[in-house]
Amino acid sequence: MWTQELSVDNVSIDNEHKQLFALIDNFYKGIKDNSPKERLEELILGLVSYTKTHFSNEELHMSRMGYPDLASHKELHEVFVKNVTGYYDRLKGGKLILSIEVTNFLKDWLVNHIKGSDQQYAAFELAQKV
Repeated sequence: MWTQELSVDNVSIDNEHKQLFALIDNFYKGIKDNSPKERLEELILGLVSYTKTHFSNEELHMSRMGYPDLASHKELHEVFVKNVTGYYDRLKGGKLILSIEVTNFLKDWLVNHIKGSDQQYAAFELAQKV
């Protein structure tokens, strides 16, 4: 769940982070409610799609501010998208039984990414304004 401590002091990006948490929560509810496989595929595909959009927006923001660690930050994004896409592919191929652990991975990764990498570019941006 998004909390104010996860804020990067950018309303647009904070709202996108909130949306990512909502998508993960919907995915969790789908698993918990034993939703049909097709619904879970739809939920995870929606998460992948929105994640790509968010990462693109965030990377553009970092580029505009001249963030020096953009390349390594972008790599983190690429690995996450690859992992989530892998979940989708395995689910679609019948090789993955989704569980709460998958949802916990997604949520934990997002929280740790925001608290770590995203907070770093937020601090960089704040220092540029001083």
